[in-house]
Amino acid sequence: MEINALEYDILKEIFNIGVGKAAAMLSEIIDKKILLDVPKIELLYLKDRNFSLNNYFPDILEGTLLISSIKFAEKLTGKANLIFPASKSKKLINICLNRDEKIKDPNVEFDDIDFDVIKEIGNIVLNSIIGELGNYLNIDLYYSVPEVKVFNKIDFRKDIENKTHTTLILYITFIIDDIKIEGAIIIDLTLKSLNTLMIKVNTIGDELNG
Repeated sequence: MEINALEYDILKEIFNIGVGKAAAMLSEIIDKKILLDVPKIELLYLKDRNFSLNNYFPDILEGTLLISSIKFAEKLTGKANLIFPASKSKKLINICLNRDEKIKDPNVEFDDIDFDVIKEIGNIVLNSIIGELGNYLNIDLYYSVPEVKVFNKIDFRKDIENKTHTTLILYITFIIDDIKIEGAIIIDLTLKSLNTLMIKVNTIGDELNG
């Protein structure tokens, strides 16, 4: 499914407002200035047999992945996943906890505290983004408790590519203490939910065009 320039701009603006709110909340919690940005979004239909997730962010889908996920339902139904390579997740966790720890081992391990930190970050970021989507489009949504899992790159790619849903990919950048950490948000939507979303977006576009 193709989206036009105006639809793209509306969606990007909604998501950037959401991450802006998330950045403000995270900054207050860890007492550090955080900048969050969604520089690019893409809408994909995963029924295409030629689809390969690795074509969209090969630098992010490297090695082990740490993924925080929430499910949402009602007028929009789907799942949102905040994805970071394990090494970048560890770096983000260390900054949040003020740990002065160098990451040398490519086989990064996580303890319960690490999972709690990523779960809280995922909860704030994903709820802010999906919540803003609901607020902006006047759609009521209900959320699940966030889950955090460690995935092998191949297993995660197979899990995504074997489904027949539509997906919004948000490329996301954290900047904390001048350190840049890049990740992605994958929002899975049913086709019905996508149609509901785009009808709302088109209504907003018509209002903007007067």
